[in-house]
Amino acid sequence: MITKALVGAAAGVVACLVLRRRKAGISPNNPRTFVLERFFAEFEFSAKHQICNSDVSALSMRELLALCADDAESMRGWEELSLGYTESRGDPTLLSEIASVYGPAICADDVLECVPAEGILLSAQALVQPGDDIIVVWPAYQSLFEIARARGARVHKWAARGGGAERLRFDVDDLASLCGLAAGGKPGRIKAIVINFPHNPTGAHLTAAEQARVVTIARACGAFVLSDEMYRGLEYTPSHPTLPPMCEAYERGISLAGMSKVYALPGLRVGWLVSPSANGFIESCARLKDYTTICGSAPSEALALMALRRRDALLARSRKIVADGLAAVDAFFGRHPHLAHYHPPMAGPICYPCFKGDGLGAADVMAYARTLVGETGVLMLPGGACYDVDDATGGGAHFRVGLGRIDVADSLRVYERALVDPRFATCQKAT
Repeated sequence: MITKALVGAAAGVVACLVLRRRKAGISPNNPRTFVLERFFAEFEFSAKHQICNSDVSALSMRELLALCADDAESMRGWEELSLGYTESRGDPTLLSEIASVYGPAICADDVLECVPAEGILLSAQALVQPGDDIIVVWPAYQSLFEIARARGARVHKWAARGGGAERLRFDVDDLASLCGLAAGGKPGRIKAIVINFPHNPTGAHLTAAEQARVVTIARACGAFVLSDEMYRGLEYTPSHPTLPPMCEAYERGISLAGMSKVYALPGLRVGWLVSPSANGFIESCARLKDYTTICGSAPSEALALMALRRRDALLARSRKIVADGLAAVDAFFGRHPHLAHYHPPMAGPICYPCFKGDGLGAADVMAYARTLVGETGVLMLPGGACYDVDDATGGGAHFRVGLGRIDVADSLRVYERALVDPRFATCQKAT
């Protein structure tokens, strides 16, 4: 009888908690379909002409090894590499090399190696519980908010202002309002603020003063700041230079970065989270990693170490490719002003034009993109459908254009030839 009573009481407590969460609009469940990644899964490896990529043209194995040929220690480590398990937090030498990317306040104990997308998952698991409130830049790469939403968090959008004919930008006053700090108000209960600058997909960026205000706002709330810095290092305007990494700027700051974008080695699948160890975040993620990849790939770690020791050369290569791509994109939209509202990005390897036309929405751009790739092999990324997943029929007529592929000018020329076809001369309402 005692056992039955205890079981009944426990069941009652669980039912009460579930009911409370439902009344509060909290419903932990599986993440929704990752629209952007499913779209790429359908076309990325078959479309011949791609104008939408967010990475920089990848190096070949031959190119990387040639770059590192005079690094005897790295080459010896590569040739004598054991293909056994690796250390869970990452190879210690690699962790130290990652730490050296940052300032002297960062050490290997502040670093956790992980797959970049895994870092987002681990962060959400470590930071967010059902009923928590988080703020996310919007539009955003879906996993930056979707995993937290699926865990039962309330997601508040720090939405970019503008769009269409007006440049998209982020106003820090809007962030303050979301945190309840506007007009001298008291801070709300915000568990985490998730940012991404240089921004994917808009190409927006913050100034140093704006970033400092973000830190001040987060500190007032006691919130962690998860900063997706995958594009940090690809800045090119004096008014928006490379910002301090969030792991250095704030005691509860978290920097997510990796080899995929600025170092042009996405196939390694090596990334990292960096945060001051005193706040406990890295240790929490290290324990959670036991349930995901457990440890990294030994060959990938060795190649990442070699590459990071030549990071200045890799970064210079990427910046040159992106500069050439930006020039090609500027010229393309200059020749076709009727096609879209175009604002050159402030930083990063992508921009976010908007088709001109009354009443166009995400569904119209998706239909246009599917027809375009099917008929011409030119792949563009429909913006509203792939980023504004809370309203896949709205979100405006934006589309993402990449600057980082060495053949972007050639691919744009193929698209340019397609524009003589009335179906592709501009985006139209889907029938």
